[in-house]
Amino acid sequence: MLDMHCHILSGIDDGARDLKESVKMAKIAYKDGIKHIIATPHFCRSVMCEPDVQYQKIEELRHALRREGIEITITPGNEVRLESSEFVYVHEAAGDYLYLDPNKRFILLEQRWSHYNEQSEEICRWFLSRGTTPIMAHPERHDFFREQPELLVRLIDLGVWTQVTVDSLLGKNGAEAEQFAKMLIRRGQVHVLATDAHSVKRKPNLSHGIRIMQQLAGEEQVQALLTRMEIIRQSALGE
Repeated sequence: MLDMHCHILSGIDDGARDLKESVKMAKIAYKDGIKHIIATPHFCRSVMCEPDVQYQKIEELRHALRREGIEITITPGNEVRLESSEFVYVHEAAGDYLYLDPNKRFILLEQRWSHYNEQSEEICRWFLSRGTTPIMAHPERHDFFREQPELLVRLIDLGVWTQVTVDSLLGKNGAEAEQFAKMLIRRGQVHVLATDAHSVKRKPNLSHGIRIMQQLAGEEQVQALLTRMEIIRQSALGE
């Protein structure tokens, strides 16, 4: 399985505290059946890590995992916050943030927590026009999507994918997030699942989400989701 949203790199954002915790997270992920993690540190006004630094940290983690005998693939990405259209476009042109894959077919986007960015549709259209599928991170955790689900539906209708976080399905992000996430699954509006793991406590747990989705929506929808995740995985490998 692929975990395409994980804060496993240390010393960049609010994810793993150090390399030791990164390795522990990878061990937990491997035991859960995850064989590929896209490392997606935040990219926002308060956190801007140069790609070269991420590449270096990934190499350090890969080396540590080989030493521990953990056969898990780590590739780079970012969780890009929709601060503004100018923020997204300027930093993309400068190559400051990373797509989920070298072919730039997928990008992970995050809304601001304070309010919905009214430029979201414009930004998503811009990515789509360039052959990139935007993936909206954890919509179930945002008040504005829960209160105005039509905002999310409009993005989905454009071609945006949604990524629900497994912890939400387990009730760890509150009852409202859990209910909304499950409603999205029942409506067929969840395209991928991910862990959004930040630590050994907020840990990788993808298999739990797959089982819950199977219970809520059935095997056909689960297989469609796994197919989409496999497409992302192959693209992340440059295939």
